[in-house]
Order: sequence, then C-alpha cells, then structure tokens
Amino acid sequence: MNRRLVTVLAAVAVLAGLAVGAPATAAASAPGLVAVPARASGLGAVPAPVSGLVAALARDLDLSVEQAVTRLGQERRAERIAGDLRGRLASFAGSWFDPATGSAVVGVTEPAEVATVRATGATPRLLRHSHSALAAAKAELDARQAPPEVTSFHVDEPGNRVVVTALPGGRAAAERFAAGAGAVQVVESASAPATTGDLAGGGAIYLSGAAGGRCSAGFTARTADGQPRLLTAGHCADGGSLVNGLGNVKIGEFSRVNWKDQNDFAEVTVDPAAWTLLPQVSTHDGGAVTIKGAERASVGASLCKSGATSKWTCGVVTARDVTVKYGQIDGSTITVHGLVQHNACVEPGDSGGSNVSGDQAQGITSGAELYDANGDGRNESCLAKRGEESVSWYQPVDEVLATYRLTLATG
Repeated sequence: MNRRLVTVLAAVAVLAGLAVGAPATAAASAPGLVAVPARASGLGAVPAPVSGLVAALARDLDLSVEQAVTRLGQERRAERIAGDLRGRLASFAGSWFDPATGSAVVGVTEPAEVATVRATGATPRLLRHSHSALAAAKAELDARQAPPEVTSFHVDEPGNRVVVTALPGGRAAAERFAAGAGAVQVVESASAPATTGDLAGGGAIYLSGAAGGRCSAGFTARTADGQPRLLTAGHCADGGSLVNGLGNVKIGEFSRVNWKDQNDFAEVTVDPAAWTLLPQVSTHDGGAVTIKGAERASVGASLCKSGATSKWTCGVVTARDVTVKYGQIDGSTITVHGLVQHNACVEPGDSGGSNVSGDQAQGITSGAELYDANGDGRNESCLAKRGEESVSWYQPVDEVLATYRLTLATG
C-alpha cells in the first residue's frame, strides 16, 4: 500500500477539483450556509451544541467528557498567556500547550527571562535557538529551490528545530538543500503531496465548469459593505467558477482565488436571496459549533475539522508555518507556504472545510497525507485508519480575512 499527500476539501461546503457524479438533489444545506426561499424573512437560530465538539474531542483524544471540557478551558488560558509573553520576551523561543500539566510551555534562550515566564503560570523551557532564528532559517529554505525529494518543511517549536521532510531515499538531497540554514533535521516519509477533491456530506458545494467537482465549505464572512461571502480552498476553483449547494441551488461564483501563488484559499460570492449566513460549523451529528472568533490555537492545542468525507474528526495542532509541495498539478509542482499541520483525519472531499479549536475558527483545509487502502491507487484513507498518526494541513483563516479584507461571521 503506497502513501502520498493528497489535498482535501473540508467543512462548510464542498466544491472539488475532481467531480464524482452529478450534483445531488437532496434538500440538505451546508453548515454555515442555509438555503431559504427567496421571500423568506429569515431563519430561527440553529442549535450550536457544545456536546458535539466535546464528544468528538473525547473520542479522538481518548478523554472523558469531563477531561475534554477541562482541556478546552486550559487551552484558551494557555493561548492567552503565551500570546502575551510572545510580545514581551526578548529571547522568546516558541510556545506550545502541554496536556500533562494543562498549561503553556514557553521557551526562552536567556536564563534571566525564566522567572518572567514562571510568574504567569506557564512552564519555562530554556532552549538554544530563538523563535526568530528558527523562522529565519525556514525563510532561507523558502527562498531556495527545493529538490523533488523534499516534500515539506516547518519550524518544530517543541523540538526547537526546523524539520525538512523527504521522500524515501531522499535524505542526502534534502540535507544538501538544507545545508547552512541553521538548526535543521531531515526526516524521511513515504509520501508525496498532491491535490484532489471528492464530495461527501457536511454542506457540499458543487463546481460547474469544464472540470466540475465538489469540495467542502469553510467559513462565512462579510465584506466591508456587508456583502456575504463563503471561504473555501483555492484549489477547488480548478473545477469551475460557478458554485452550487445541495439541491443544485446556486450559491454564487468564485470572486477571488489565491492558488498556485504560494497560498490555497478562495472567496465565493453568496446570493443573499437564496442563502442566509450562519456563523456555524457542522459537527455532523445534527449539531453545530457557533464560531465566536479566530484566536490562533497553540501547537499542542486540540483541533477539530469538519469535512464532507471524514465528517467531524479531532486531533491536535503539531506545527505552524509549514511549507508543503503539492506535486505535478497540470504538469508542475505547487508550493504552498504558511500552512498549519495537525493530526485529525482528513480525506478527499474535505478540502476547503473548517478547522476549529473550541469555538475559535482556525483555518481552511488544504491537504493531507493519505494511503491506498484498497490497492486501487486512489489513496483515499487518512493514516489514522492504519494505526499511524495522520498528517493534515489548513490555511490560517486570519490570513484569508486580512488578505480579502473580510470580517468573519460570528455568533
């Protein structure tokens, strides 16, 4: 069974690069987007049960319900503390959430700043490399031409290093590529990135065009003058410009697309006569999480993703600012920068979907490392289904909002 990286479309709607059949005619609607009659005055509030989020965290992180609730509170407190220290410490060397202590771990390179960290309730860690030094090392790699053997690279804050991932047998080429860049470690992986799309529930959006296809929707937002927008993955736009929801109801069209330019996100116009924006993400159990903001989750914090194929799955954030190479798209290699890596299960059809931490929007699903479960070359299963840790990526939603000057829909 071979493995390769496959981008997937995730969360509030679905429009993919690879169509699978004709648009469905079910009357279901996408989480975050609710179809309404043209003359309807609005909808009642849709329940946003925390139980769906907590239950999934308990299931996927092997916790009790009480432990899951406690962890969410600890993570929010840890993120606030780490965020404050990030701006105050001259020798800041990274931060992450430690579930064993329920607190933030904050690295510093100067012993004199250990007491400052400890005074906030965070756990100090004396490290060799500052975060700025590691970020500079990764930036140097971003500026180089990576060989085919290199599939991704990122700053590993808990490890205080830059990790470069290479294909089997590609260690020597990866080490030559990274030579002189700083605290770099090369890791071999039996995978190669590629983008794909495939539809399943969770609020599907369908693409109309020469390629067609379907993806998952991410988050709802508004322009400065109040116009409704839907956010999804940029590579979904390869399937066509027109976007429909379930029941073949028109949502709108792609208005701005950032793809094949180091990013993977896009904006879709929304027909306000047919759709009402809801600040929610489906938990695929009849409930939804109401989005309250977009505060970034720390490395080590819990993370759940909503997608059309693999539905509602959870894990933890494992790395930030990851560079991923998606190979051989239209005959070329596409490199995407600034992704966040996590280990929740993501599969084809999840691309474009929502990633959340608690009630905070995190990002839009871009890709994942998959394996061929059936031996037919389709590479359709996340690694967790074969007993390994899944590897998935999303584009941070705050970057999307800033680029397009949008305001996230919150409740």
